[in-house]
Amino acid sequence: MQELAWWLVAVLALVCAALAGLLWLRRRAPDAGAAARSEPAPADAREPRALGLTFPAAVAGAGLAPLPAPGAPQRNPVAALVAPPIVRTPALLVAARARRYELRDAAPEPVLVLERGSAEDWRRAAVATPTPMQCELLSGALAHASLLATAGSAAEGDLYRLALRAGTALPLARGEMSTAGLRVVPAQSLDAAKSPGLAAIVMGLHCAPVYLRGLRREVSAIQADSAGWLRRSSSADERLRALLQDLSRYLREVEENHAGAIRKPVFVARVADFCAQTEQQWRLALAAATGARQRLEAGDAQAGAAEELAQRSLVACCAARMLAAWHGLRLALGDAEPAATLPLRAAAQSLRAAGLEGSEAAQRALGATVQAIEAGFAGEAALMLLLRLDSLGRVLEVRGPVPVE
Repeated sequence: MQELAWWLVAVLALVCAALAGLLWLRRRAPDAGAAARSEPAPADAREPRALGLTFPAAVAGAGLAPLPAPGAPQRNPVAALVAPPIVRTPALLVAARARRYELRDAAPEPVLVLERGSAEDWRRAAVATPTPMQCELLSGALAHASLLATAGSAAEGDLYRLALRAGTALPLARGEMSTAGLRVVPAQSLDAAKSPGLAAIVMGLHCAPVYLRGLRREVSAIQADSAGWLRRSSSADERLRALLQDLSRYLREVEENHAGAIRKPVFVARVADFCAQTEQQWRLALAAATGARQRLEAGDAQAGAAEELAQRSLVACCAARMLAAWHGLRLALGDAEPAATLPLRAAAQSLRAAGLEGSEAAQRALGATVQAIEAGFAGEAALMLLLRLDSLGRVLEVRGPVPVE
C-alpha cells in the first residue's frame, strides 16, 4: 500500500510539472512571434501554396464590420438628427413699398382700397365726429397703413384715403358678403375679417349727417308740438303716444351705434313693423279728425266741438309726421324700398283733401321722405373716408365720408 501511494504522488508531481511547462511556453509564444515578425524573412522562405499547403481565406476583423481608421471622424447618428441646419446668409432683397392696399373679389374693381391721401381732398371733405370706439377699430384695421409708399410731400405722409366700391358698403357691413372669398393684395397688408366693421363705420359716419341729424330735429319738433296733446290724450291715443316714445328711443340707439344697428336683422325688421303700426294709427287719427270737422260743419253747437277739432287735427298731423320719420329711420338702415313711398303719398293726399289746420308741416315731411327714398340709399354709392394718423398708427382726425365722383 505504501508503494502505491508513493507512485500516485510521483504521477501527480509529473503532471504538475508538465502543466507548469506548458503555461511557461504559452507565455513565451507571443514574444517569439513579435520577434519573428520584426526580423526579415529568410531567403529560402516559400509560399504555402508552393509547399502544397492550403489555408482558408482570412476574414478581416474575424467576420465583424471593419473598424474606421484612426484618423476618420466619428459620426454619431443621433447627433445628426438634432444638429442645427447649416446657416446660409440670405441674399439681400430690396422690395418696393406698395402704393395701395386692396381687398378684391371676382370683380375687376376692388371692394376696398387703402392708399395715401392728398391735402386737396382733405380740405374739401367735411369734418366727421367718430366715437372713441370707432377710432380704436379704425386704428386696429389700418395697422400697416404707415408702410404705404409716399407719393406726395412729407406733409401728406400722415393722410390716408379709404374707399369702398359702389354697392358693397351695405352687404359688406351686414355680413352678407362672405369674407372667405376676398383676397388681400399685397398679402397680409389688410385683414379681410375686419372689413365688415370698416364698412359699417364708414356707413355710420356717412348716414349720420345725411339722415340721422335731420331725423333728430324732426322728432324733437314733433315732441314739442304734441306736448299739449300728450298731456290731454285719451286712452284711444295711447298707442300713438307709445309709438312716439319708441321712435325717439330707436333713433337714439341708431345714433349711438349705427354700425351695430344695421347688422341686426331683428332691429331692422322691428323698425319696418313700427312703420306699419304708425300707418294704421295715422288712419285712425285722420278718421277722428274728419269726423270732428264734419260734426262742426253740420252745426253741432256742443261746447268744446271746435277745441276737439283742433286737438284731433293736431293728433292727425303729428301721426303723419311720425309716419314720415319712421320711414326715414328705415331708410337710414338701408331697408327702405320704392314701394314704401305709396303710403307716404297717400297720407299727403289725404291731408290735402281733409284741409286740416297745420297740415303743411306734415305734408313737407312726407314729401321729403318720399324724395329721399326715390333717390336711393346713400350707402349704395362709392364712399371715401379720409383719415389722419399719428406716428403710432392712431386715428387723430377723420373727414368724410363723401361719395366718390
